[in-house]
Amino acid sequence: MKLYPLSFEPIFKEKIWGGEELNAIKNIEPPISQLGESWEISVVENDVSVVNTGAYSGLDLNELIEKFPQELLGKKIIELHGNQFPLLIKYINAAQDLSIQVHPDDSVAMKKHNSFGKTEMWYIMDAQPDSRLILGFKEESNKDAFAKAISENTVMNLFNQIKVKEGDSFFIKPGLIHAIGAGITLAEIQQSSDITYRVYDFDRRDHLGNARELHIEDSIEVSDYQESHNHVIDYNPTQLGKQNLAINQYFTTDYLFFKGCKRIAVNTHQSFMVLMNVGESCDVFCNGVNHKLEPAQTILIPAAVPYILVKSSNEAKLLSVHL
Repeated sequence: MKLYPLSFEPIFKEKIWGGEELNAIKNIEPPISQLGESWEISVVENDVSVVNTGAYSGLDLNELIEKFPQELLGKKIIELHGNQFPLLIKYINAAQDLSIQVHPDDSVAMKKHNSFGKTEMWYIMDAQPDSRLILGFKEESNKDAFAKAISENTVMNLFNQIKVKEGDSFFIKPGLIHAIGAGITLAEIQQSSDITYRVYDFDRRDHLGNARELHIEDSIEVSDYQESHNHVIDYNPTQLGKQNLAINQYFTTDYLFFKGCKRIAVNTHQSFMVLMNVGESCDVFCNGVNHKLEPAQTILIPAAVPYILVKSSNEAKLLSVHL
């Protein structure tokens, strides 16, 4: 049986900082309290995505890769990562500020956690007025100054705070101090890793009165202390067509903005393709089958699929991800 565009049952994550926006966008009933993340495609241990449509409904992604490794992942992925899906795809909504955090690179993550590191990028789907991100140090710093600021509870004075709006995109490399601010909903593309070092959590307590774990020594060790500015990706979100947002050894992300119908080639990359819908609903056609792609939904196009057609009665906004 041929592979087809695959959708998965979202894995919902309640968070201390989560809100209601993802419930509304994704029409989740009954709504989930403090819904912070929707993991769309994952092979993280204990959080492996399960197909929810078509003949392979009920199989998880690892089982499907075992059946069709090259047909699903693509020759390029097999050569780089073996039979392992290399990405974690999510949507995030912050009703409160996330913790200030930093991610390790591959070498540190493999040594300490037997895991990939975490290189990621964000596309801002919605932002309330004055919503902001924290990204990097305002001025060049060092481990001693960082440790001193953490101990004196003045660490927020060190960081850039950047106002954001819908359509802004950012590349987050390992070592870059960062946090998503309250009032922001975004799409996140990252390496398949759940390793995060928390620096500061605004002295919050959970419903049991417990503070969340911090990772001070690890954070000090892996942070990039260079002066850090101009993180927004330079592109025009109102320009029709395809524009590249990110290209690196872990993923390539393109922004697709079009009206009507668009033919999208898949297997020219020798890689699967992920489509994230960051706009209005649209239809994905493949081998005579129509898949409705609603806002904040995601679809995985196997590498063996030569092309798809995407149709929209309005303006379609998609993120296309491949290697």
